[in-house]
Amino acid sequence: MGKKGGGRVIMKQMGPKGGGMMNPLADMAQQEPIILPTKPDSTTTYFYPRNQAYSMNYKNNSNFNCIWPTYIDANKTVKEGRRIGKERSINCPTVEDISEVLQDMGVRHVMQPFKGYPRDVESRWDNPGRVLYDMTQMERNMELRLQQLEHDDDDDDDNEEENDNDNGNDSVPNLDDDDEFVVTQKSVWKIVSGKIEGMPGRKQRLEEKKRLEEEEKKRLRDEARMRAVVSKKTATSSGSKKKGKKKR
Repeated sequence: MGKKGGGRVIMKQMGPKGGGMMNPLADMAQQEPIILPTKPDSTTTYFYPRNQAYSMNYKNNSNFNCIWPTYIDANKTVKEGRRIGKERSINCPTVEDISEVLQDMGVRHVMQPFKGYPRDVESRWDNPGRVLYDMTQMERNMELRLQQLEHDDDDDDDNEEENDNDNGNDSVPNLDDDDEFVVTQKSVWKIVSGKIEGMPGRKQRLEEKKRLEEEEKKRLRDEARMRAVVSKKTATSSGSKKKGKKKR
């Protein structure tokens, strides 16, 4: 700001003492650089069974259908990508859970744990991954299971008396008729969702997660207790000091 005095204009410098310009980025230059974690490879793929890693043709194959964990996640909305009813869904399924169910059913598949579901942005870092399964093998597997269930029901009905007639198989549906037996993607999602809860791998993972959460809560309680003790000691020591001059 300039001041007039005796016909002269005096310029007064406003800024740090000692002269020189202040560097606004000086504080940032002294900070340690932020190192971001390495981005995982989204093309990472695990095969089941493993011996078909080189022979399984899942790319551009119409027989392989996709299932994302979001499809059967009860915590997701339809807008976020859930594909079945909330009552048939399960809380926080993972690609490992889905793979375990398909292995139990004997259906070959590939698991890509680092893929991100485009419709649910949060799942890209919170619960990523997808599974591609062989729909043809799934249909054959479900047909055999249905036949076994129908056979078991017939054995229960004929437990008290033998029936040598060939009409005992009339109750088994014609599996070649698409009107009577149709395996859809939605039916597969419901079956997978219903079987996840009983998988031993999921039970072990939930137990480990619960244990870690309890340990974290205990650690926070211990830290809070230690801070309370330290603050109490500090207040006691400062209150015991007397104000004024010391006596000689």
